[in-house]
Amino acid sequence: MAGAAGSVLAGAGATAVFLTKNQAGSATLIVTGGLFLLMALSGRTIESVRVGDWEVTMSALRKQAAEQARSGLTEQAQATLNVLKKLNPAAERDPEVHAVEISVFENHVLNAVDAARLEGEQVVRHLNAGLGEPLAVLVAPPDGVRVGVFAAYALSESGHIEAASSDSFVRRAREMDCAAYLFVNGTLHQEDLDRLADGIQENGGRPVDFETWESLTRPAPLRPALDRLLARVRGPQDERMTIPSQ
Repeated sequence: MAGAAGSVLAGAGATAVFLTKNQAGSATLIVTGGLFLLMALSGRTIESVRVGDWEVTMSALRKQAAEQARSGLTEQAQATLNVLKKLNPAAERDPEVHAVEISVFENHVLNAVDAARLEGEQVVRHLNAGLGEPLAVLVAPPDGVRVGVFAAYALSESGHIEAASSDSFVRRAREMDCAAYLFVNGTLHQEDLDRLADGIQENGGRPVDFETWESLTRPAPLRPALDRLLARVRGPQDERMTIPSQ
């Protein structure tokens, strides 16, 4: 996705805070200097920081990160979250911060699907996907095989999903117009992934594959997993997959 003029940076150097406007009209925060890190190391919970005439609140940082994630400014959103967590360690347990982290992860998955697309293939994005609906669908010629891609990120810090949510997920996934599914795993536990995969594949259901990302800095490419799924869909229908352990 296209970048913007503003970004968030944190590091050593002179202390300064700037509020600017990017082309979309949203405020962009640029933070540099060691003052904030010193304040964070004091062990106090920080809700706002003032430098001169400028004041930045933790709620403003959360809002900024959410806006950047929604706009597809993935790296900027991640940098804003990093600043927020350094200033206020309690942000690690903030549900609003966790929601932004999910959005950032989904952006990375969408970008990875786009990067994996071969010539002639199409990627259909479902930005408002509901439970059990893939975040993106890769459509591969010449037979139009549709591979749905899920961003597997826990809705809570536990890394688990409730059984009821898992059952609803499986039912919806089996209804979707996809021939196979790829789970890109960020934080879900393996047993939860296994339960989802078993439910989708049960009784001749669609084949499932996984790609686990240990880090968003250098995420593994998705093309090998997509190729495995396409081969399974186009090959013997009774072929089953052994789900790898983390």
